[in-house]
Amino acid sequence: MKVLPSLITLTSLTRPDVTSAFNNPCSTRVLTTCSATANRRDFISTAIATSVAVGGSSFFPAVSLADVSDGNSLPQGAAQFSRVIKVRAQLKSVAKRVTEQSSEIDKKEWDKIDDFLRTVYSAGEDMKVITKTMDQSKQAKAEEVIKLLQKLAQAAQGPVSKQDAQGFGTIAAKADGLFEDFLDLLRDVPDEL
Repeated sequence: MKVLPSLITLTSLTRPDVTSAFNNPCSTRVLTTCSATANRRDFISTAIATSVAVGGSSFFPAVSLADVSDGNSLPQGAAQFSRVIKVRAQLKSVAKRVTEQSSEIDKKEWDKIDDFLRTVYSAGEDMKVITKTMDQSKQAKAEEVIKLLQKLAQAAQGPVSKQDAQGFGTIAAKADGLFEDFLDLLRDVPDEL
């Protein structure tokens, strides 16, 4: 019965005119059936409307909580891991394009490759976040791999600015090896199996 007093309070806050159902409209204690029925109807309709409003608001999640539950984004750790995997796949694709079709690449595309190197560098930042969840024994090796990857991303800007496809391909192959080393550190399955 605790619901009824809170419902009466909510009703009186939302519709003050209905609170007359709780007041004595006459100076005497005798009420007519007509006025009592009208006040009960007002009270019941307002109580139902209030309960629907309160109940409905509790069934719908807040907009700020809708990111992950919508299914269109990942939680932080998984999002960083996903970005690292995507950057590695894109690096392989870009390296293949540069090494196999370098004569078809114009200045504008070389500029986009230079921008992509910034993405490779920022993947190192995502890798640093992932490293925090690793065992202590693997963290030092992972941090070393990340530093080397970021240095390679910076070093690759030289061949890109000179439009040197072979130099970029060499650096991209080394960077892919570093991605592989990092992913190997994440594996928990022993080699004997």
